[in-house]
Amino acid sequence: MKPLQVYSEIGQLRKVLLHRPGGELENLTPKWLNDLLFDDIPWLELAKEEHDAFAKVFRDNGVEVVYLDDLVTEAIEAKPGIKEQFVRQFIEESQVTSETMKIKLFDYLMSCPSTKDMVRLTMAGIRKSQIPNFEIRTLSDHIRDYPFVTDPMPNLYFTRDPFSILGDGVVISKMHMPARSRESLYGDYIFKYHPDYGRDEI
Repeated sequence: MKPLQVYSEIGQLRKVLLHRPGGELENLTPKWLNDLLFDDIPWLELAKEEHDAFAKVFRDNGVEVVYLDDLVTEAIEAKPGIKEQFVRQFIEESQVTSETMKIKLFDYLMSCPSTKDMVRLTMAGIRKSQIPNFEIRTLSDHIRDYPFVTDPMPNLYFTRDPFSILGDGVVISKMHMPARSRESLYGDYIFKYHPDYGRDEI
């Protein structure tokens, strides 16, 4: 049996992909809400409680719940060299232009204690204050007090938007708004390299 088989929008739900609230909510700040397509800042602990109750409803009704960060982690760890490739692509899609910052950011992400920690960090957004020996190097850094090297991705909860299953295939959608354009990166790696959902298995 192929791992992906979705032929109905109203048929019995057997498996669902979710994203549990995380550090991306902690990185929402009032000044930059509009850029990140949010109207308010959710309370993270309550958001987690509500999410867990939501996921329990699925499980109690026999639906398997899988999580975005787990699948991305498993995909990256499936083959040697994928992690480095992922980090470089993430940096490129985050529009980091400074060659020095690209190197610092690559080293910082690769130094994470685990692949899952690294994946969650890309989702949460990376503050300038987190980068070891960060230095203000550009005019933009002096003028714009923007705190991030890479933006948070608080819209990942809408897991249907960047990728969806049609039959036994996948549609990966690159969204127009800058706040959401990188979300498709995760689906790209899941559906290329994951042991269960990778392209070789579809």
